[in-house]
Amino acid sequence: MREACFDYLSLGGVFSTGPVSLLSGLNPRPLSLVLHFFAVAVYGVGRLCLPFPSPSRVWIGARLISGASGIIFPIIKAEGVRQMFFPATVPAYYRAPPVKGDH
Repeated sequence: MREACFDYLSLGGVFSTGPVSLLSGLNPRPLSLVLHFFAVAVYGVGRLCLPFPSPSRVWIGARLISGASGIIFPIIKAEGVRQMFFPATVPAYYRAPPVKGDH
């Protein structure tokens, strides 16, 4: 996963600006975090299985996806599925107050 993350960031463009904006706090959207997290995992599986997949590489890829799911799903559960994926449906009194400078 570490190598996949490094190589994903090395692709540049949206593959590096997205995660960097999440880490720097410029992008507070949790859905973006989930999408980039799984993009790194899928990228890692693709690197493992291409061009010639073997049963052992497919098994390692499945373990990589399983490990990534074991990390992100508890975070999604703790934050709330509705709050993460459908924030507009959450009543205003449950939402965080807007950040200063946000209009």
